[in-house]
Amino acid sequence: MSMFNRSRGSSNRVVSVFACLSVALTSLVVLPGCDKEEDRQMEASQKYFSNANTTASRPNELSQAFSELQGGQSGSAQTTAQNYLNTNPSGPYRYEAMYITGQAMASQGQFEQGKERLEIVIDKTSDRNLKALAMLGRADCNMGLEKYPLASRQYHWIEVNYKDVKPLHQDEVMFKLGMAAKKANNRDWADYWFNQVNELYHSGTYSERARQENSHYTPGPDQKEKPLVYYLEAFEFGKQEKAEESAANLRAKGYRDVEVVATTRNKFPVYEVHVGKFLSRTEAGRAQVDAQLAGLSTSLRPGTVEPLK
Repeated sequence: MSMFNRSRGSSNRVVSVFACLSVALTSLVVLPGCDKEEDRQMEASQKYFSNANTTASRPNELSQAFSELQGGQSGSAQTTAQNYLNTNPSGPYRYEAMYITGQAMASQGQFEQGKERLEIVIDKTSDRNLKALAMLGRADCNMGLEKYPLASRQYHWIEVNYKDVKPLHQDEVMFKLGMAAKKANNRDWADYWFNQVNELYHSGTYSERARQENSHYTPGPDQKEKPLVYYLEAFEFGKQEKAEESAANLRAKGYRDVEVVATTRNKFPVYEVHVGKFLSRTEAGRAQVDAQLAGLSTSLRPGTVEPLK
């Protein structure tokens, strides 16, 4: 997400893209897939299983098994898919059936057994979409088994090599990669991926959860001080209405995270116009250069934000 957009002028420069993280309070839920929340994993699978090219020819038994899995009936889904495998051990849809049984087992907490089924799918299927979904399920299982470094490597492999697979949600993969790193006590690497989710998918399902997990906004018990951020001060006025008018003009030009902040100078009220929020001085400095190229002179200022509760 760009801090601001600028139309091409004679210099034909393109403004660099920077993340402007806004502080948001959101309820925390557990991970999808094997970590008990299945909705988003099922949404990804739904794209695959509802494909018009395969739905018409897919056996009704498998469609039923997936519907049961999607509806939270993991035991029934496992039984239905396994019955299909028993009667069609070499059928063209056997790897779909194995995928469903693997996911159903994992949903019941049988992570090792579910992972074994998913690994067969990964090794044997020639369908790239199904392979990617099975890889995601396997990484979820390793999260359930608390094998966080392994899960982190597997999520990273998916993020690097399967960006083209439409049934996957890349914000989900990045978020889970951040969670695996966080659980492995690699805070910097975790925050990097949470920042990526916000930069690339600012309004997506996982962006608010990424902010919630980001240590800059939710410090751990060893972080007693408020987290530090940086912003760009564009203008300051003695009257609030002037500051609000200036802020509105900046928003109209495409600048993001524009705020009017009331403060004092020598006991006199001053209204500053701030642009952006950045988690490092380096990132803010790059944004300041881009602002200068776009014709906006700013001053870089440090500040603090209240941690999310």
